[in-house]
Amino acid sequence: MDLARTFRTVRHLRASQIWHRVRLTTRRKLWSRAPGRIDARYTARATSAPPLPWDHAGLAHVARLRAEHRDPARALAIAEDALRGRFTLLGEARDLAVPDGAARVDWDRPDLMQALLWKTHLHEWAWSLDLALAHRATGDARFRDGFFALARDWHAAEPIGRPGFARVAWNERVVATRLMHWSVAGSLFGLQSDAADATWLGREIARHALFLRDNLALDLLANHLFRDCVALVFARALLGVVPDADRLLEREVREQIGADGAHVERCPMYHAVCVADLVDLVALLGETAPAWLADALARAAGFLDGILLGDGDIPLLGDGWRGEVDVTRVLAHARALAAPRVPESAAGASGVVRLERGGVRCVVRAGPHGPDHQLGHAHADLLSFDASFGPHRIVTDTGTAAYADGPVRRHLRSTAAHNTLELDGAELLEAWSSFRSGRRGRAQVRARGGDARAAWLVATHDGYAWLPGAPRPQRLWVVTADVLWVIDAVTGDGEHRIASRLHLHPDAPADRFDVVALGDAPLRREPAPLHERFGETRAMARLVCEIATDLPWAGGFALRFGARIGAPLPSFAFDGAVARVRAADLAITWDVAAAAVSVESLS
Repeated sequence: MDLARTFRTVRHLRASQIWHRVRLTTRRKLWSRAPGRIDARYTARATSAPPLPWDHAGLAHVARLRAEHRDPARALAIAEDALRGRFTLLGEARDLAVPDGAARVDWDRPDLMQALLWKTHLHEWAWSLDLALAHRATGDARFRDGFFALARDWHAAEPIGRPGFARVAWNERVVATRLMHWSVAGSLFGLQSDAADATWLGREIARHALFLRDNLALDLLANHLFRDCVALVFARALLGVVPDADRLLEREVREQIGADGAHVERCPMYHAVCVADLVDLVALLGETAPAWLADALARAAGFLDGILLGDGDIPLLGDGWRGEVDVTRVLAHARALAAPRVPESAAGASGVVRLERGGVRCVVRAGPHGPDHQLGHAHADLLSFDASFGPHRIVTDTGTAAYADGPVRRHLRSTAAHNTLELDGAELLEAWSSFRSGRRGRAQVRARGGDARAAWLVATHDGYAWLPGAPRPQRLWVVTADVLWVIDAVTGDGEHRIASRLHLHPDAPADRFDVVALGDAPLRREPAPLHERFGETRAMARLVCEIATDLPWAGGFALRFGARIGAPLPSFAFDGAVARVRAADLAITWDVAAAAVSVESLS
């Protein structure tokens, strides 16, 4: 064990996180000694819950919203596969049917532990909605009967307390997610409260809620605890169990949804997941939704809308991939429930900022990786950015293809996988294991401005302050209607090797942009992998400027679009304190120490 690295990781945790990790770990070990008794206890407690009203108007509203975006033909195919024990999740199909003729699935087949996220999605049961939609579309009782056969099979195979129960099947976030999926599926099936299957499912949902309340992710916090509390409010609204659910969720909303609406982890994909949860809750509660919940949805949806690229989808900062959330659908539902907004005084408070002029959009990480006590989904992407021109994604981060520890995961979180500066081959975030982060820096906005022609922002980070000479990268972005200027400066002492990378999306139309280097670092092109959707890998090109030089140093890129392609090369100069760029129509002057920027039109 690397004790120094472990210390650099643990020192950022809250004392309550450590206490709850010890508490939960001890409880799981004790429960595993008597799983039958523990499971029976929760089953008995659930029998005292009232029947779930399957005709609940709010639940029907959520079901309609969930059903709207699912293609009927695809839902039917997924449902047919599920009846055969075949599941396609995260782009990968597996046959899990037990070959004995019964509706049985090998929920814990040993090889699934090598695909832990896939197994997590299996146990979350999102595919149960497809069974319900197939039943509604066809009237075929096979889909309803098949759902209950599979649910009862799962119930028999996964008692609470079974050794390893908390790894996947009874992982608190999985429990919370399955609780909501089963509730929505029951509504879509049109269950009647007095039917035996409906009674059984209602009690199972109550059992989930009672277990969840006792096993909240108070060690992990962040998006896990957010989802937990959302599910508890679901259960409270439908069954009356967990009477303190609203208070728990309000506490998390106030802690996790920031002033500008950003989720505390500052990962666009997980932010979108939280917006989808808020949409479900406001739809479920209807007129009884408290003002703080509607306000949180408005701010969170406003932030999400404000960081989208020109193709209408999220940038790939931190852990994330496209397709996990249908952002267009979620925002449409949010607009119908609460007008999205970002308080003007709070704009950019999270450090995830979009700059835009004309058809050029650039979303940058100019603030922290996330909360110091939980950087599980953080990447070494301070001062990185994604950019688009019109509907085309031009510059992209590498995305996410794995949560399991290994070479792929390590590369995905590395500095080299992002559009930022790497110094001396070192990492600006000490990312290790699957979700651990040791040494880390902090980015901050130093200055921001603009006019009708250009928007600009200066940010810096101290992620390399531990290197000899305490080098400090700074970056200036200037966005006009047809050029994105990315100008870097590194201050400090001594000689350092500086590498700046730019990952180009494979679908970026080559005739719509070009890239020129600023400064004296040579520009080379090399292949790199893109993991834009989980389970898919595509080839893309990566541009690299690399140089060994004494500090201070400055350089950068100009991405030119449309009519600017092929224009005469801009001049670039740096005298150790001030960087100057001059093109045919524009002059940029940046006083690095003062963070003073002048963008002057020459046309």
